[in-house]
Amino acid sequence: MKNGSYFVEREKLHSFMKGAAMNEEEGLYIYWETDPKVARRVLPPQFGLADPEHPLVYSYFVNIREPTFAPWYMEAGIGLLGAQYKEHSGLYFCNLQLSGPGAQMGLLSGREGSGLPKKMCEKIVVERNDDIAHTIVEAKGRRIFEAEIEIGDHDEPMIEAAFPKIDPGASADGYCFLFKYEIGADSEGRMTLPKTTLIGYDSVTDYRSYEHASIKSISMESSLDDPWSELVVVKPLGAAYSINSNWVRGVHPLATFEGKESDDLFSYLFAGRYDRSTICTGHQRYGQY
Repeated sequence: MKNGSYFVEREKLHSFMKGAAMNEEEGLYIYWETDPKVARRVLPPQFGLADPEHPLVYSYFVNIREPTFAPWYMEAGIGLLGAQYKEHSGLYFCNLQLSGPGAQMGLLSGREGSGLPKKMCEKIVVERNDDIAHTIVEAKGRRIFEAEIEIGDHDEPMIEAAFPKIDPGASADGYCFLFKYEIGADSEGRMTLPKTTLIGYDSVTDYRSYEHASIKSISMESSLDDPWSELVVVKPLGAAYSINSNWVRGVHPLATFEGKESDDLFSYLFAGRYDRSTICTGHQRYGQY
């Protein structure tokens, strides 16, 4: 077998993440309304919400079968729809979980390149039999998400109006807000974020299929490290099952925050990227999950 080297010629790196795309991803997309107080608590103060009294949660669970930058991997994500910053509107991601052979490259390229709040988990399952689809996400021995959907009509008519039928071959624009930050330390050795940049992540999804579905069940186990259950289900809205390809059109800075305003953002960014073991003195976990 040919050995690599810790020196790679610069010319060979011109193709690094060039044309990054998540091709042939297949899985579930689930929407619900959550508690307005929860939405306001987890959303950084720089953002508003399109409908603060009825905040919408977006979640997805997919097998990314042909990423351009890694072997296949599984990915799940959760966030708030309708986040607003000045004239921009989009999704605010709280967290993404990854597993499978390409998960490490998917995590590192997404976090370091764009600021996506990604973590590794033990297991993501996406399965479909006829008109029933099911997903689970297990992280650190806890089942932080499980759901079953049935292909057909949405639970709420309004969700079909907000997300109309997508025909095979159609494309749709996507936009989400992310944060990249510098890490520093104060005079007492405490970690600080002296500078944080708000990123606009512009993407396109090309659909091979998109089937509306109704939500049959959702359950989320509490977790200190991965608190998906904080985004409680007030009202199930609907779901979909899709096969599609998603590619990055552009990543651009929207604003830069410094000093206390930047450092205060750490309260909102920590849990989506790090575990409690980094801030407590007692931590241990045995066994394989």
